[in-house]
Amino acid sequence: MLGDFWSELFGSVGSLLNSLARNRDREFVFMDGGAASPGPDEMGTATPQSTTPSAPPMWVQARSQLESLQKADPAFAEATFLTQAAKAYAAALAAEGAMGADTLAAVATPAFVAALAQRIQQWRDGGYTRVVSDVHLDAPTVFKVTIGGQTQAITVRFTGSAKRFTREDMTNLITEGSAQAQSFTEFATFSRPAGSTTPDQTTNGADAHCPSCGAPTQNGSLTCAYCGASLSGTGGTWLLDHTSVSAYT
Repeated sequence: MLGDFWSELFGSVGSLLNSLARNRDREFVFMDGGAASPGPDEMGTATPQSTTPSAPPMWVQARSQLESLQKADPAFAEATFLTQAAKAYAAALAAEGAMGADTLAAVATPAFVAALAQRIQQWRDGGYTRVVSDVHLDAPTVFKVTIGGQTQAITVRFTGSAKRFTREDMTNLITEGSAQAQSFTEFATFSRPAGSTTPDQTTNGADAHCPSCGAPTQNGSLTCAYCGASLSGTGGTWLLDHTSVSAYT
């Protein structure tokens, strides 16, 4: 009887060790969510998994989109556009700090001017002062281009540093932002009517002048503001339309 007992015990231990060894030799690949991927099939071959090719980065797509824009508008120059975009964006920051949106009429869309004016009025009504100072901008980059639909749009990524905060007038306490210079990234979208083209005289980076009277002209203007003469290009100035901390909004 005792011999039978030890025989059964050794047999049970041997079965347990064999089972553990088999479990140890199994391989599992874990996917997102903790679920195991399909294992080998009954013939011992791995089950194929489908893969979806990822889209190119947005900045890569922007280069291709810029090429399409330049085909439709041969006089468009990226460097000139970015220079003007940086001036418009800097003007918007200055207008925010001065709490006056009217100065942006020449560089921003009516919708942008109205939205900033409403925000400024809310600050005033609440007894707050908006402060924007010590602005330092890095070189901007084109991040997204859209040329379909009723408007053309270019989203530009701006990085830099600035003191940008809201202060309560009564207590002098900062309620939003920081009085210390902070690094930032912001995306500004500029738009113009679909089908617009750039006047030829602006492609060399020099100041544009009316070919009839010689007066300075605003980039994208359809006619001279001084003599009314027609200018090259179809017109349509790139105007600041909105800003966001995300390129997708």
